[in-house]
Amino acid sequence: MSQLSNVALVGATVNEGQPITGVEKGPDAFRQAGIERLIRSRNYGFEDYGNIPEYVCDGGEEIGPGLRVQRGRRIGYKLGQVHDYVNKACRSGDFVLTLGGDHSIAAGTITGIAASKPDLAVVWVDAHADCNTPAISLSGNYHGMPLAHALGWFGGSVSGFEWFDKHIELVGPLLEDRVALIGIRDLDGPEREFVKNSGLHVFTMQDIDRHGIGSVMEMALERIDRKGVRPLHLSFDIDGCDPTIAPGTGTLARGGLSYRESHYVCERLAATQRLGSMDMVEVNIDLDDPPKKSAMHGDDPDIGGTPTVAFGLELIASALGRVIL
Repeated sequence: MSQLSNVALVGATVNEGQPITGVEKGPDAFRQAGIERLIRSRNYGFEDYGNIPEYVCDGGEEIGPGLRVQRGRRIGYKLGQVHDYVNKACRSGDFVLTLGGDHSIAAGTITGIAASKPDLAVVWVDAHADCNTPAISLSGNYHGMPLAHALGWFGGSVSGFEWFDKHIELVGPLLEDRVALIGIRDLDGPEREFVKNSGLHVFTMQDIDRHGIGSVMEMALERIDRKGVRPLHLSFDIDGCDPTIAPGTGTLARGGLSYRESHYVCERLAATQRLGSMDMVEVNIDLDDPPKKSAMHGDDPDIGGTPTVAFGLELIASALGRVIL
């Protein structure tokens, strides 16, 4: 079990990073499926910080001056709230669990944690690198950009993200050599070149096929935290998993992490005893399959919800230290 004894839950009801609604229902879906019961069963205390406030439109344009991001002012406000909520929970010494929402929220969680833990290292599980910038993104959707933003790759400001600019001024960007991407298999053309020429540690599905998830996790941890002392953050996009085990998400990509590979990522990070925070994102119950009618041997009776929500809860339990034996 992690040395942290309390889990703080932050509900990041953000769907503005992409055009499909439903992901904003994620935090409440996890609550209804038994997240508090599951966490307490792991002998953690539990504090629910609630959902972030909604954006109240002031009548201005949603894309202000500066770099163009779809719904930029709205999403900038909401991610600023994520940043503040997460930073407050982090300063309280809790394990911070942020439930999305789309993967845009990572720009708020990573900066919120780094404000208190500037030596932070990040494991990013995703089918996508999320390393587009406003200059190269064809869609302008921010959920394909949060890692690039956290890394300081934008080269300019986005209206609504003034809080982000202040953070970069005070703390600096996330360092490339402290980030490991796991399960990558779907990159855009210009983004691919950005990633290839960066200092990021990228482990594609081909790498996992070749080396196995155990070796990949050892390589990832050695590269982002060679001395084994840095605090770790896990940003887990459910579309990093194969659609056959996680159908309830908006950007499905074939050939993802298997059930056991997904769990192993979480189990290995928990075993370091330095994992202090986690995002679970892009779970969309509107796109999920109906709830299972029958359980298999070994299923946790405390876990409910639709299949992808239930799987997300299982992964959270593994990140909090649940093991087979």
